[in-house]
Amino acid sequence: MAVYVFKLLVGYVPNGVDNAQGYRARMLRDLPYSVKHVFTEVPVRKYIGRYNKNGVSTDQMMSMHQYFTDNHSLELEEKVKNKLPELKKVLHYTEIERMKEEIRLRKDGSVIATILLDEHNNDYFYGIHYYNHGKLVRTEIYTKGISYVNYYITAYENDIPYAKLVRRTFYNRDGSVAFDQIFGEKEEWYVFPKGKVYTKVQLITEFIKRLNLSDSDTIVLDRPAIQELLQPLFQFGRDARLIVIIHSGHFFKNGEDPHSKYLNWEYYYCFKYSEMIDAMVVSTQEQKQELMEKLQEYQCNVPDIVVIPAGGLDVLQYPEEGRYPYSLISVSRLDKRKKIDWIIRAVIKAHGINPHIFIDIYGHDDGDKDNMKYLEDLVSLNNAQSYIRFMGQADVTEVYKNYEVYISASLWETFGLSLMEAVGSGTAMIGLDVKYGNHLFIQPEKNGYLVDFDLCYVEGNDDALIDRIADRIVEIFSDKEKLKEFQHGSYEIGKQFLSEVIEEKWKAFLFPDNSKCCSREHN
Repeated sequence: MAVYVFKLLVGYVPNGVDNAQGYRARMLRDLPYSVKHVFTEVPVRKYIGRYNKNGVSTDQMMSMHQYFTDNHSLELEEKVKNKLPELKKVLHYTEIERMKEEIRLRKDGSVIATILLDEHNNDYFYGIHYYNHGKLVRTEIYTKGISYVNYYITAYENDIPYAKLVRRTFYNRDGSVAFDQIFGEKEEWYVFPKGKVYTKVQLITEFIKRLNLSDSDTIVLDRPAIQELLQPLFQFGRDARLIVIIHSGHFFKNGEDPHSKYLNWEYYYCFKYSEMIDAMVVSTQEQKQELMEKLQEYQCNVPDIVVIPAGGLDVLQYPEEGRYPYSLISVSRLDKRKKIDWIIRAVIKAHGINPHIFIDIYGHDDGDKDNMKYLEDLVSLNNAQSYIRFMGQADVTEVYKNYEVYISASLWETFGLSLMEAVGSGTAMIGLDVKYGNHLFIQPEKNGYLVDFDLCYVEGNDDALIDRIADRIVEIFSDKEKLKEFQHGSYEIGKQFLSEVIEEKWKAFLFPDNSKCCSREHN
């Protein structure tokens, strides 16, 4: 019996889905079944490290490309001290420059190679860049021995030279070539030693075939379901149980999301081929109800829809030395949907009434530099730097407990891992009256306030909304006894989301009879 989770993304900024995958991986780690999280793109070391940090252990990761070799490991085993003498013989370098994350090898004053070090243990390395007259020509990537080699040519874009990847060669453990990946302008091909050539879709299909999926296996689609992955699964994985995780909202009204309207493109094929899916998993009962309605509205088959929260709390967090008085905390990506600007404007108004109020904003800018500059300018133009601080991205697991109130102005939270972590740390809560996570974690008069909200504020005059948020901020700090009651209420809500509770839900769902998942008849 095996569980295959598709897929771990490469090339995207961190987001809540990554964290949700980590939560589930930690909960499923101790099960007596094989659980594999699949990369369908070649993962560089930073993505392996990111998911490892989130909770997906490296031995549970599977690279589709390396599956076609006999070296499946993504663990690092190569030591710098063993490689340097070999490079000395081959490259005849004359100088070594040791840096924090790399070692530069020089000859006649020029860098001829760079050893890329493991960020956690500099005794190990994961790659070597090779240069010819200052230009990158080859990169070797290592796990258990050499895993693959990238080959580059010098190309130009707007008269600016860059190293263009044209070929990647994967190796077996004995050093023999397993296959080559050839990159064209718009396509890529996979060439095997005996002359077999695959396109990307054909390689995915061959990978699914080689998994030999049976009715004792389970496939979990944990990311946007692209057609090039669904088609092979439907054709060669039909005996396995197919589960789709619906992470983000599946349908957006105008104004709910700056990038989407109506049906979420991420789940288009899941809706279109819903008769082929055994079950969908959502995080809240409210989302389940709306999903059922939308599937029926689009005349799609309604599979079994199960409610299992996207994350769980290992423990409830309690402050060791009390909470910062009059403190607010916000934790999220700083993208436009999170409406951090509304929070900033509301805090500025509230601070004008109660000058003790302050907020620390945790999170990264999600690559939108313009939005980040807008937020920073909003703070500086109002001379609010002393009480509105951007704290950057950080591990906030044990940070929430130091603050009195958590605040969100997000237009929607499918679940809201930061909301869950906040209630698990006993912070009182303020958020908009929006679907779905806010309704789950913010219960008016028990642990905080939901602010009346209409989508017209997104594109229209939002002054009245800012006033209401500011009023709630001032109000929540005006009665210390009520604030303590709200904090106690958050702990009570948090108990429902302890990992042990969520883990039992997953066990009951994935392994209902504790012997095999389930099977179904196919037409």
